[in-house]
Amino acid sequence: MKQVMEPQNRPQRRSPLAMKTTVNRASLKPNLGTSVYVAVDLTPSAAVIAGRVRSISLAIDSSGSMDGEKIEQAKTAALALLKQLRPTDQISIVSFSDTVTVQLPMSHVGNSREVAAAVKAISVSGLTAMYDGLQAAFQQARQTSQEPGTVNRVLLLTDGNPTVGKTDGREFVTLAQGMREAGITITAIGIGTDYNEQLLEKIAESGGGLWHHIVDARANLPQIFADQAAQMAGTVVSNPELKVSIMPGSELADAYTVKPVLNRLPRPRFDGAAFTVPLRDLIAGEEQTLVFRIGVPPRPAGKATLLRFSLVEVTQDVDVAFTDDQRLWNTETNPYPRTLLSSAEATVLMQRAVQSRDATALQKAETIMRSMATDAGAATAIRANPTLSDVATTMRDAQATVARSGLSLSEAAKKDFLQATTIIGKKKPKR
Repeated sequence: MKQVMEPQNRPQRRSPLAMKTTVNRASLKPNLGTSVYVAVDLTPSAAVIAGRVRSISLAIDSSGSMDGEKIEQAKTAALALLKQLRPTDQISIVSFSDTVTVQLPMSHVGNSREVAAAVKAISVSGLTAMYDGLQAAFQQARQTSQEPGTVNRVLLLTDGNPTVGKTDGREFVTLAQGMREAGITITAIGIGTDYNEQLLEKIAESGGGLWHHIVDARANLPQIFADQAAQMAGTVVSNPELKVSIMPGSELADAYTVKPVLNRLPRPRFDGAAFTVPLRDLIAGEEQTLVFRIGVPPRPAGKATLLRFSLVEVTQDVDVAFTDDQRLWNTETNPYPRTLLSSAEATVLMQRAVQSRDATALQKAETIMRSMATDAGAATAIRANPTLSDVATTMRDAQATVARSGLSLSEAAKKDFLQATTIIGKKKPKR
């Protein structure tokens, strides 16, 4: 990797977000390879985004298993959603069972009678052509995805597994990635205990959105739909990408997104000049946090720019000093990034343990947590940082759940566990 990191001397323009970078060690021993940890906290402006037009495509499971209260509550929530939207906003409605029906092509919400009639016309029968339903919702959503000032979102609602047409999770991921590249965010909502939570989580992750697990549609679904409408109205930047330039010879060894969703990031795309890390939409007042472990090569004494983060108009450099002053070599100036990555890693390992009953993953998580328990710097950092405190609390709650129940959780308990350990800093639905 050959890169030249030029000094940033040009004045910064005003930006719709604030970026804060924190490195755990800024003074390193010369001529010795090592690792450092870097946290990135993003805070979008809380200013109201008045000009946003919302475009929502509902993809509603209408297979036989949705019969009764589930489909009626889905309809009730959809009708309530209309009240959250402006006449200039747009909506489409797709239902899927054995086949797909476009109940309402993309239309302005101002024609409320037509929209309400399309919702009420949904009927249930047959199996679950989920892929085709999601693809049809994509076709509707992309009609407005290139319109300036429009925020586009697909809301997928299901209570089961795909049983008709394409069923391979990899094909769903490819479809969701294509939707995200088109500027469309996916929110995946699972009802009950019979759906595939790993599939919905992957769809949402690949589509830049969130996965929601709900048991009581009557209590939770209208609020989720309302929250989606509010988030879209407050979107500062759609489909953002964080550019990460790295000092030649260094290694992007590990990376996690921590807030609002906690998971390990796949290897970012590298274009020869910088890594590209896809982010979730930047919502006014909603923070996002990421953390990286960087392998640093041996270098002679002197100062260097280790990393450069760029997002929208904001650029932040992370500088380190290779110093001969041995008093500084092992000084951790801020344990926050290291503790954050350790907490995230332990939590993700426990997620893997519960999903696949992997005792080895659980043992690794417990080893990390034992080390943290005797780490005075970690304890201080947890007390001082609200985001880290949220992650550490999530980690400890996860450990307590596994200690009580082992790795043989019921399907309902497993879904509750995975939802509780994935969504950070947001109020959980009532049970």
